[in-house]
Amino acid sequence: MTATVPGVASAPGRLPLLGHVHRMLSEPRRFFESLRDAGDIVTIGLGPARAYVINNPVWVHQILTRDVRKLDKGIAYEKSAPFLGNGLLNSTEPTHMAHRRLMQPAFHATRIAGYADQMREVAEQRASAWRDGQVVEFVQEIHTFAVAVVCRALFSSDLGDSVAVEVEQTFPVLLKGVARRIAFPVGWLEKLPTPGNRRFDRARNQLDKALTGVITQYRERGAKDGDLMAMLLAARADGDRPGLSDQQIHDEAMALFLGGVETARDVLSWTCHLLSRHPDIQERLAAEVATALAGRSLDHTALADLTYLRQVLSEALRLYPPGWLLSRRTVTEVVLGEYRIPPGCNVLFSLHAIQRDPAVYTVPDVFDPDRWAGDGAAAIPRTSFLPFGTGNRSCIGEPFAWEEMTIFVAAVIARWKLHPSPGYKVRPSRSTMLQPKRVPLIVRARRPIGTG
Repeated sequence: MTATVPGVASAPGRLPLLGHVHRMLSEPRRFFESLRDAGDIVTIGLGPARAYVINNPVWVHQILTRDVRKLDKGIAYEKSAPFLGNGLLNSTEPTHMAHRRLMQPAFHATRIAGYADQMREVAEQRASAWRDGQVVEFVQEIHTFAVAVVCRALFSSDLGDSVAVEVEQTFPVLLKGVARRIAFPVGWLEKLPTPGNRRFDRARNQLDKALTGVITQYRERGAKDGDLMAMLLAARADGDRPGLSDQQIHDEAMALFLGGVETARDVLSWTCHLLSRHPDIQERLAAEVATALAGRSLDHTALADLTYLRQVLSEALRLYPPGWLLSRRTVTEVVLGEYRIPPGCNVLFSLHAIQRDPAVYTVPDVFDPDRWAGDGAAAIPRTSFLPFGTGNRSCIGEPFAWEEMTIFVAAVIARWKLHPSPGYKVRPSRSTMLQPKRVPLIVRARRPIGTG
């Protein structure tokens, strides 16, 4: 049992042995939003264990920056370790910073600009295949787009084709399994031969086999194509500092898949859903894209002119942060205001709740990209918008994600109008990521701006 901190209230509705697992599985985001009114810190039950939920965004920022070395990554990362391994997402210091330095050149601004042509080619390939009036399942379309983008950046040869297939098939199974294990973290249950555990193990083994095979082939070929995999292998051979083992390269590739595929898929799916239900915003965005792309291709240089598109994506990230629930575990005592949390305690905080706080955001549940313009954006505290984290554990692939998301939305909106599918209500899936189950949208061919 986690130690009790004096003065911290327990969330209502805790069940014997189960804790708050019923709320965690049935309505997790609403549950964490409800905790915001219970105070800056509150305890919940994860099965028989206890966790401290931090609702004060200033304290969350403190945990991610000043106190970062006082906490390990926590339960969410432990439960994902069986398939993510010990890459940047999961590793602790000093391993994390050493690997981050090795990988940083792959995300330099010049590198990111170089990925833009690949991203545009894949996005236009997907969008050009649709028919006027077709109902397009955007979650699947975007997932296929994101897998292709990451695989082209990670593997410049045909070696990545088998990995792409496995990522598409296995990641949904793996993330759903992790969600169950976080809500009820009892280790022996994960070893039982249940259908869910068998699916999880089978998916993990499939993906491991494909990725390990590609790494082996890269080493045998001595690939020097300048892609991310070649850079990771070259880092291993650098004599000035310790490099990456094959297992470490495997784990870093898994982290890239989670960030570049799952995160982008979720944000873009919610963005397209929101645009379909706000035609005025969609038309304003289409006008900006048409103006920015007049006479030139959708390349890296054009993205700087898509300021309203940046606002649209920022608002989608605010409403639907993919990694909506983060976890840590205290290594030494952490002082948050008047509270002293001892070592060994689980700590959780919900970006979803923080980024919908009515004390910061006017009408927080409304999709309003203009809140990110001018003085409005300047008035939002940096502690209240953390979709990519902050501090030395912020997402290393954030520039890649912005490029990927901007290019996809611009490519789609330049060609199509998005309309909701009548009678269908978009709902989140049960996963550690905030992803919609399905986003079926009707696409209508867009006439050039100004032609009526």
